[in-house]
Amino acid sequence: MSRVRVQLRVLGQDIHADIPRPAPVVRLDAVLPLLRQLDDQAIDLAVDRATAERRERVTCAKGCSACCRAQPVPVTPVEAYALARLVEALPEPRRSEVRARFNANVAALEAAGLLEHFLARPRPVQPDEARLAARQYFALGLVCPFLTNDACGIYAERPFVCRQYLVTSPVEDCSNPFDRPVRVVPMPIRFAHAMLETSEAFLGEPQVTIPLATALLYVERHRDELERTFPSERLFRTALEQVAAG
Repeated sequence: MSRVRVQLRVLGQDIHADIPRPAPVVRLDAVLPLLRQLDDQAIDLAVDRATAERRERVTCAKGCSACCRAQPVPVTPVEAYALARLVEALPEPRRSEVRARFNANVAALEAAGLLEHFLARPRPVQPDEARLAARQYFALGLVCPFLTNDACGIYAERPFVCRQYLVTSPVEDCSNPFDRPVRVVPMPIRFAHAMLETSEAFLGEPQVTIPLATALLYVERHRDELERTFPSERLFRTALEQVAAG
């Protein structure tokens, strides 16, 4: 089987990705494995730089799950679709357990009057409105449906934001990031942004991130759009151009 191999220069070093050549026509989520490979390597370089230049150590570790217990965890629509397919492929009773957790989170957002704020198509939002909504979401304490024993249950398939959200501030600050700002490791490439821009180019509609907790509902509403297919060569080339553009 032929393969697709990609090399990029990031922070003065080369990173590589290698995946089986995709079918001639694919969905948008087909590009995620390639981007994840590149993202993981770019993150390693960013952490090395933070360690060497800023003399800072990443404090995130297995068992430290504050960001999984209340944060909105913004994911791109394409990642939401990949997560929905992942849930559909889970064996029972795990699939029903995870679906129930998603449903409970959606119900809590709806009861708080926040659901449509986060699921609405892109519209102008003032900074104060965005901050208030984020605080209200955080106050609900919605736990990621994939969290198990304080560890990520989908680690290899976790979204870009989960991969890139690494802090060097004290662990206890993560439980109250609004009033005790955390120090985040600067990332050289915005992979989520690249995925949004790529999606917008192919779907012809503005794309924004949504809270992970709403992923299944979002896909239920937009499945036809997310299952459209496109020439793989053009899709992969566009995605890599967006990655390179920063």
